[in-house]
Amino acid sequence: MAQNNLLQLLLNGTATKKVRMLVASGSTPIPINQTIEILVLLLSDSDPEVSSRAEQTLRSLDKEEIIVCLQAPECSQSVLEYFARSDTDDRILQTIISNPSASGKIVEKLALSVQEHLLERILDNRVRILQFPAILKNIQKNPRATPETRRVVAEIDLEFFGDKKKEYVIEAPVETAGSNDQDSILPLESAIPLDDLSLEGLPVDSEARQAELIKKISSLSVREKIRYALFGTREIRTIMVRDTNKEVARSVLRSPKLTENEVEGISAMRGVAEEILTEIGNSKEWIRSYMVVHNLVRNPKTPPAISQRLLFRIRTKDLTLLARDRNIPEAVRHNATRALNQRTRLSP
Repeated sequence: MAQNNLLQLLLNGTATKKVRMLVASGSTPIPINQTIEILVLLLSDSDPEVSSRAEQTLRSLDKEEIIVCLQAPECSQSVLEYFARSDTDDRILQTIISNPSASGKIVEKLALSVQEHLLERILDNRVRILQFPAILKNIQKNPRATPETRRVVAEIDLEFFGDKKKEYVIEAPVETAGSNDQDSILPLESAIPLDDLSLEGLPVDSEARQAELIKKISSLSVREKIRYALFGTREIRTIMVRDTNKEVARSVLRSPKLTENEVEGISAMRGVAEEILTEIGNSKEWIRSYMVVHNLVRNPKTPPAISQRLLFRIRTKDLTLLARDRNIPEAVRHNATRALNQRTRLSP
């Protein structure tokens, strides 16, 4: 039987019990991501034998295969929901939380009980929190939340949802009338018109263009700035990351469009807030890049605690230059000199 025909029979409910049992046993040549989706579908099969076999097969699947499936942006909500509900493996839950496609409802439930480090992951996705404010309430109810996490929750709640901060609130996704299908929910970006800040007609000269763009941006409300920080162009993000409002600037780091090259550029900027450089320096993902590490250590705006922690990553030839650089804090230059001397003594 052709793969497409088999899938069609299963999806429209006309497959025989023999076929359903075969699929429930994981014995068909179907790609693993489709197999997992169908197994989750068969959990609600009217025949208890089929649903029980599907459950057994799901529990026997390799964790790495499951994680690959859960990482995919196109992973179905039913699959994400099943593993969020039935699996307690840290890597599985972290993968679900890190997938931007995971619905706020799924993360809402996880926020009640996951470990502290996973709560930090949940708080990283401000877009999802703006759509589903109940996530914050559930984090506060989680007995594993530390005082620091509760402080961050209170800060986000005040900044975005406090009585004096209504302008921050971004609407939740819009559902198509008469449909409860999760796939019918429009993504947040679709609900945010970005054409009101037209880039057409701007000067060709880069300096004049930036000045005009800054002028246009300055007239926006905080809520609109956050929208553009999240979903605007690279040119706009470069301006927004230097905004005096820390939530606007932080929103750039939450943008799904942000690239590694942009982070490298931001880490070298002297016009960004220390909080932004601190967040970059504390990100395990971003400091994998040597250029980000190098830029942070060289940037005089980077808090010394971050610079000094990253010094051990700096190559010897760059340490030599840092030891002579009068533009960086004295403490960082001193530690660069000390690290260089240590390496010199250890060299054969």
